[in-house]
Amino acid sequence: MSIVSISEAARLVNKSRKTIYKHIQQGKLSTVTTVDGLKGLDTSELIRVYGILSIQQETPVTTVTSKQTYTKSNTPKETPVTINNQTFIELEKELAASKLKIEQQEKELNYKQQIIDVKDIALSSKQETIDTLKSALKLLEHKQAKDDLGNIDAIPSKEPESSLNEVEATGNEKGLLGRLKKLFS
Repeated sequence: MSIVSISEAARLVNKSRKTIYKHIQQGKLSTVTTVDGLKGLDTSELIRVYGILSIQQETPVTTVTSKQTYTKSNTPKETPVTINNQTFIELEKELAASKLKIEQQEKELNYKQQIIDVKDIALSSKQETIDTLKSALKLLEHKQAKDDLGNIDAIPSKEPESSLNEVEATGNEKGLLGRLKKLFS
């Protein structure tokens, strides 16, 4: 919590001291008494009533923490930055090195993208070749099936009668039928 004097509060809110005293008497502003017994205004109270504070020059601000009082000064928000030539040159070199690094990374990225594109083209080409070979294989299978249907006469027919006659002539039957005949004879 920052406490400022009434004169300082008037400067911070761009009002006269008379107006600040009038607002205190009307109850719009409340005062704070410091550990030293001095009367002042809390900056948060000023912000509540008047809005944003204007800090035009270095302003001493008193901070009260428990029973100790600290005084520090606020500096304007815009402070000039001074850079000597050597620092400036070093910063320019760093910037140039960063730009080169970015360009190199962009080239690597483009190269990798080209490799990916080439691989995609090769993959699609291989897939087209596979599809063409599958079509050709289906045509060959179809043609072979047609040829096989035309050569049905070439399949020999078996005569079951001859095998039965041979079994009867020898009297030796194998398997279940033979065993059954032996069992019942």
